[in-house]
Amino acid sequence: MRAATRTALFIGRASARGGGDARVARRGLECDARARMRSGPSARMCDAARHARASRSGAVVSVTRRMATRTEARKGDGEEAYPRLRVNAPGRVVAIGDLHGDIGQARRALRIAGVLDDGDDAVNPKWIGGNATLVQLGDILDRGDDEIGILILLQKLEKEARKQGGGVYVMNGNHEVLNISGDFRYVTRGAFGETTRFSQHLVKLFGDKFRDAFGIDEEDAWTRQSKARVGLFSPGGPLAQQLSMHHTVLIVNDTVFVHGGLVPRHVEFGLDKLNRAVSDWMRGKEIKDDETRMALGMAIGGVRDSIVWHRAYGTEKFATDEDRGNSCELLEKTLSMIEGANRMVVGHTPQIGGANCECEGKIWRIDVGMSFGVLGADPQVLEIVGDKVRVLTSSSARMPAGL
Repeated sequence: MRAATRTALFIGRASARGGGDARVARRGLECDARARMRSGPSARMCDAARHARASRSGAVVSVTRRMATRTEARKGDGEEAYPRLRVNAPGRVVAIGDLHGDIGQARRALRIAGVLDDGDDAVNPKWIGGNATLVQLGDILDRGDDEIGILILLQKLEKEARKQGGGVYVMNGNHEVLNISGDFRYVTRGAFGETTRFSQHLVKLFGDKFRDAFGIDEEDAWTRQSKARVGLFSPGGPLAQQLSMHHTVLIVNDTVFVHGGLVPRHVEFGLDKLNRAVSDWMRGKEIKDDETRMALGMAIGGVRDSIVWHRAYGTEKFATDEDRGNSCELLEKTLSMIEGANRMVVGHTPQIGGANCECEGKIWRIDVGMSFGVLGADPQVLEIVGDKVRVLTSSSARMPAGL
């Protein structure tokens, strides 16, 4: 019963926020030789997922539309249907990097951040952060077994934080983009199992219209799991709709948060437009205009400098002083174009030596590879209070050298 209630809370909210005329994307999985060697889908699963996507019915869309009616009346002019670019935080700001499906490490990080009660349980987490603002920089998905569990945990904390004047904001990373694109090469067997269990709960809660879309009656386990994944994460699907309300770019007070990084052309184009384009794509809206296509390319497209893939600021140790100078110059130019911005915080690139800063504290890199699917490193959290920035660990709060 508890699991069903938890699922109803999550899926009802995800679908209600989606809005728009969701359409099902029918794109085949890009399963290459490397994918078949990883712990993710085998060649058989790739084929099953491809067929599942191609034959997927409109059941998910019809049900999520039906569940969205209560929000249609609430959202008014539609502004609430998109993540806000700027947030004013009254208290301290804490930021956590990539979690990659490791709910145990996620809870450790939340406790270090001072927002999760030490005695919390899986069903009723207690927010103890008061008016603090928590930012999670994306890559909740892939490499670990408890992706949906983390999403539910953060959603519950968001609800409790708002009651105390705080907030919880989650970013979309490149691994969220991969899954909505149908690329499951980094999904663990445990995560496929979690996906299947979650889809089964949806059928119990919302009826048989989900059965075919989620492959409930498939005899082959791989086919059943891949159809469940496709049904939940395809553009317009229930979990894709939830992710559509997560940020691609977020500005909290004077700090810019982004999974990979920003460059001047992103700012020139319009950060709010980039957020909205990604949200529309995740909801399954048909992308017809060139401007939105361009926005998606900048936000989630090319690996070199799209927002979720950018790594120029993530270099832990520059090879030369010239490389360092070029990166800092690019960063300075980007920040100067964003009103009131004094620093940028990024994830995406694991930092072997722990969270750190560069360019006189204007760039902070906080992906420490805490998931046991990555490095299994001790969690670290960035804390910002006014103009003071420090890294929090399980044993102490420390300031990096040079600040």
